[in-house]
Amino acid sequence: MPSITITVSAEAHARLKKLKQRNESFSEVILREVPEPPARTAGELLDMLEREFQGKDLVNEKRMKIVERGRKRRSKRPTRHAA
Repeated sequence: MPSITITVSAEAHARLKKLKQRNESFSEVILREVPEPPARTAGELLDMLEREFQGKDLVNEKRMKIVERGRKRRSKRPTRHAA
């Protein structure tokens, strides 16, 4: 990714330096700490969510298999008809 040089005040630099973790760049600190503007469209919201959850394991495969096995089964509960 290309980079550019910016000028910040000594106070801003000190704050960034306090937030900076070992082996982290100032760019990474800024991206971590400065929130993205809110999504203006559903497409922007989907893009934000994809970036947020990319690479994270959100589904428990073992539980998903249990759910899939239970699909298309009939309930043994008696049906109730509305009066």
